[in-house]
Amino acid sequence: MAENITGTLAKFAANLKYEDLPAEVVHETKRGILDLAGLALGSLELDKGRIAVEFSRGIKGTQEASILGTGEKVAVPAAAFANGELMHSMDYNAILPPMYIGPYVTPGTIALAESRKASGKTLITAVAVANEIASRIGVSLGSFRSRAGAPIRSYGVGFDTFGAAAGAGKIMGLDSIKMSDALGLAGYFAPVPCHTKYMNTANNGAMKFGAAGWTAQGGVTAAMLAEMGERGDRSVLDGEYGFWAMNGSQSCNFESITRNLGKEWNLLQAKYKSLPCDGVFQSPCIALMKLVEDNDLKPEEIDRVIVKTELIGMVPQFMIQTIENNVDASMSFAYNIAVVAHRIKVGPTWQMRSTFTNQSILNFMKKVKFEVYPVAEESRRQEIEVQGKPYINRRPSRVEVTARGKVFAQENDYVKWLSVETPGYKATDDDLKAKFRTNAENVLKGKKLAAAIDAIMNLENIRDTNEMVKLLVP
Repeated sequence: MAENITGTLAKFAANLKYEDLPAEVVHETKRGILDLAGLALGSLELDKGRIAVEFSRGIKGTQEASILGTGEKVAVPAAAFANGELMHSMDYNAILPPMYIGPYVTPGTIALAESRKASGKTLITAVAVANEIASRIGVSLGSFRSRAGAPIRSYGVGFDTFGAAAGAGKIMGLDSIKMSDALGLAGYFAPVPCHTKYMNTANNGAMKFGAAGWTAQGGVTAAMLAEMGERGDRSVLDGEYGFWAMNGSQSCNFESITRNLGKEWNLLQAKYKSLPCDGVFQSPCIALMKLVEDNDLKPEEIDRVIVKTELIGMVPQFMIQTIENNVDASMSFAYNIAVVAHRIKVGPTWQMRSTFTNQSILNFMKKVKFEVYPVAEESRRQEIEVQGKPYINRRPSRVEVTARGKVFAQENDYVKWLSVETPGYKATDDDLKAKFRTNAENVLKGKKLAAAIDAIMNLENIRDTNEMVKLLVP
């Protein structure tokens, strides 16, 4: 392999200018920032978010970057940690191939932009670079599922550390050599691939399949050390012993990392979530919503719910019945079905302690049964194995509800905001603004809420990132 991939990515990150970004990339980057900012504000009252804020407050250092939604300033690495955990707490963030990227690579970039008074254009460029580099490296490592649909033995999101470092380095203005150092250091800071262990272990805590806060902090630290002159492994992504081997990956498609870099953007494949739970749950939950609303079904009238869904939806983590914290709430399939049946308002309320300790909801979970849906498995096979897509678009599911002495059934083929290849399913700007309002409503009110949305969606006109961050405080 003649090309030095680490160096190529470093040059791309160091040399890219705002003017080089296509208009649609600028727009999608702002949409992503809006979504993540809302998630951070919406998670302040949740278990995982509250602990992250308390932890970051205790880290001593220069007060230079904000914990979003609080008005408190801490050191940049501490802000990166807190905001990463807040953005990822609800499992409500966008999916960018191969999986979750935004809450890992964006928080540190925003924290540095605030501390260094970077312009909105600089922040947009840095966030775009961060997402693109993480996505390209992640996609090169393959899917977290085998071609047959089962979880592969070793998988994780350590690739996001490279994006976090690149975004931070872009704010700092690192040249290509120091950017290579930042990427080299990031590879050694990357967390172990724990995704498969997490998904195959029930009730295993709140870290999920990789701590977004820790990854964001690691990326920022790597860039800051590189800026100070620390040398990193400038070939960390390359060759037989490169990151793919360090990560336990089965193979690496090296060519895909740099193919048409700067001309084609993975960032444009972002898919947002309309519900605060795992992506596999969304299709059945939407089907049940329609059944409940169309037939005015009350929870106490329902005797049984059969959910027919993808095989991956029945891994041990998704089958948990004990809800100890808001992360368990986001990851329990039966719990989310029960929440839908109780018509709980979509948003942070789904994961508040008052909801996941509601005895009626907990009792309802026992009524929910799951079956593999052959239609979903064949659809996945067609899209992944036959067509070679990086992520499935069609998400068939069927929900059967026994109530009032009869069976109500609803099938669902495509998922709101996730099935973006299908006309009418992609999240519009108005959709994401409404989602932001719901997530932020306990922190921001009235004119300030509107001003925050306007600032983010017109970020290129802001001279100092502090102007945006100040609007994300009550």
